[in-house]
Amino acid sequence: FFLCAMYAPICTIDFQHEPIKPCKSVCERARAGCEPVLIRYRHAWPESLACDVLKILTFLCIFYKSMPDFPMDSNNGNCRGTSIDRCKCKPIKATQKTYLRNNYNYVIRAKVKEVKTKCHDVTAVVEVKEILKSSLVNIPKDTVNLHTNSGCLCPPLSANEEYIIMGYEDEERSRLLLVEGSIAEKWKDRLGKKVK
Repeated sequence: FFLCAMYAPICTIDFQHEPIKPCKSVCERARAGCEPVLIRYRHAWPESLACDVLKILTFLCIFYKSMPDFPMDSNNGNCRGTSIDRCKCKPIKATQKTYLRNNYNYVIRAKVKEVKTKCHDVTAVVEVKEILKSSLVNIPKDTVNLHTNSGCLCPPLSANEEYIIMGYEDEERSRLLLVEGSIAEKWKDRLGKKVK
């Protein structure tokens, strides 16, 4: 998985400028398993596979669980039967400790208008009600898209529900990301007070 993700990185329509590389933890796990064998045969871990240059799990990178096993239509290579049931999202509670540790780029109060799925690309369309924190990407009090880096919407969102959403930014493409490690909890006034 690691070598495929490094040498044949994931590309999606929305991330054509820069392919999505594996997370640092994926590299470290591969290195821990492979390096003893390399050393036994008098080889070192290749510098081209340095784990330090890769991103941590909470940002834009591929983790093992980011890749759901979607069936393909063998006749034309198109996706079929993509189901949110295949996605296993690890829930993260919106606590002060998590908020400080994960250093989110943005925090918004938003109502989910729809969740769009096009093959393996999932985008949440939300109406921003309140901006509690922002960084370099301009967030209008309007309808915005939250982009994922996999075929799963993690954390999950339901249409017509209002959430507090904490996530990261793709500064280069000026987009908001909702990726593994982000938080989305149904809105309660007390949650907004924690980040103000």
